[in-house]
Amino acid sequence: MKIYDSSGYVNVRGILEEGYPFNFLVGGRGTGKTYTTLKVAKEDSRLFMLMRRTQSQADLISKPEFSVFKPLNEDFGWNVMVKSISKYNSMFYEPGDDENSQHPIGYTCALSTLSNMRGFDASDIQLLIYDEFIPEKHERLLKNEADAIFNAYETMNRNRELKGIAPIQMVCLANANDITNPVFESLKLIRIADKMQKGNTDRWTDDKRGIQLIMLHRSPIS
Repeated sequence: MKIYDSSGYVNVRGILEEGYPFNFLVGGRGTGKTYTTLKVAKEDSRLFMLMRRTQSQADLISKPEFSVFKPLNEDFGWNVMVKSISKYNSMFYEPGDDENSQHPIGYTCALSTLSNMRGFDASDIQLLIYDEFIPEKHERLLKNEADAIFNAYETMNRNRELKGIAPIQMVCLANANDITNPVFESLKLIRIADKMQKGNTDRWTDDKRGIQLIMLHRSPIS
């Protein structure tokens, strides 16, 4: 599998096609992590949940002027719009042929308030995109943050595998702020990420746990 596509951006489609439920992409700014993940989700018609750590972060990207689809709309002539649908969530959608017709392509949520969304139906969600999963050094950690992330996944995934349905694929994206973070600590990935950094290794997998870790050391864009 090629880590980068012909344009030098991260090859998100190829990474997802490997079939791992848990995917971590860590690298420098501007390597195309969020942009390309959303592009692939829309092009492949994979309904997604875009999760940020805090509600204020989720609210910001839910404003049309700060929408994560703004550059994609400009680059590809799309018309993906965003609107609030609850106190905690917004929906990305494409308008239909009439003013009341909307085609949802994804939703937003915040890790910090996900517990308030009890009973919501996530059966159609195919991709959980957790953007900026490594907090910057000035950000305060959430209480039991790693457990909250795994609970969020379980809440959306439910018992899909018991029903013979493929599990949700989770893609966690972050800049390389600090490999010592709650998720890597809980999954015992800190040493592995450190070795990857020192050895300039791009990819590590754990088939038993369904984990794929991509470190974007050699990004042509970065």
